[in-house]
Amino acid sequence: MAELNPQDEFIHPTGTDESWREAFYFDFYDPRTKLAAFGYSGVHPNQETGDVIFALWRGDVLLAKYTRWDLNIPREIGEERLDFGPLAFRPINPYKKWRMFYDDGAARVDLTFDAIHPAYNWGQSHGALAQTNSHHYEQQGRYSGTIRVGGERHEVTGMGARDHAWGWGARAGIRRWVWASAQFNERFAWNMFQITLADQREIHFGYIYRGGENILLRRSHAQLNYAEMGKAPESGTFALEAVNGDKVEASCRMLNAFNTSHQERNKTGYHYFCHSEFQCEGQTGYGQTNVHWRLESDRPKDWGVFTRK
Repeated sequence: MAELNPQDEFIHPTGTDESWREAFYFDFYDPRTKLAAFGYSGVHPNQETGDVIFALWRGDVLLAKYTRWDLNIPREIGEERLDFGPLAFRPINPYKKWRMFYDDGAARVDLTFDAIHPAYNWGQSHGALAQTNSHHYEQQGRYSGTIRVGGERHEVTGMGARDHAWGWGARAGIRRWVWASAQFNERFAWNMFQITLADQREIHFGYIYRGGENILLRRSHAQLNYAEMGKAPESGTFALEAVNGDKVEASCRMLNAFNTSHQERNKTGYHYFCHSEFQCEGQTGYGQTNVHWRLESDRPKDWGVFTRK
């Protein structure tokens, strides 16, 4: 897969596949104010539809949300794919600084993202993407800005991730995944994404960052615990091993859980977005755990993947 270039931070020509999409995502958590938010917007120009998901939390209390899977998107949509519905993304300095903005009239979120490490390109980890026109990269960093909700205005400083994907976007056949990102300081962060494809193949992506560069994973393991009722993830542990032998073990507890189960038209089953607090190597970090499964037999509980020597 080709390396990322500065232009990849912007929009891409629409492919011919009916399920082609381009999507942008961010999440952040501020440990001082306990405010957290995530937002996703994706366009499917060949289907003339768009998706937007947004949630704003204080602790485990949901302050604002927006979910739409049927926005009317023109087939020839261009730059507007960065800014439709109530959510907007703005690349300011490729792979270094972005701006995210949300305004639904009741809540307004205006954030600036500053990266702490180079963008991680999924194509570096697994050749499965090379067989498609699917592209995906992500990055962790610091967030700062303002949030206005319920007549109150808050200054926030937090941490989190952002990503950008384009190309083949059909995900209805995927059986399960666990995605987690955790940030502890400017020189320590990690990411993992385990997935079981429709044909039962298991692959994973991710890295450990300790300053300088992202070291790719060769092994990952997730063990998750769920609520007695409602199926939301509650806690878990993660074990990662990088190709250079570096190992990370972490525990986490979910601070909240946003449930989009059986709602998204491009995937079937259960799906939870969870801001999470992580304990690792004597440090406390924050990030998100994202869990999806189709059937009860697919639900991730104690699951490891090894894909690289």
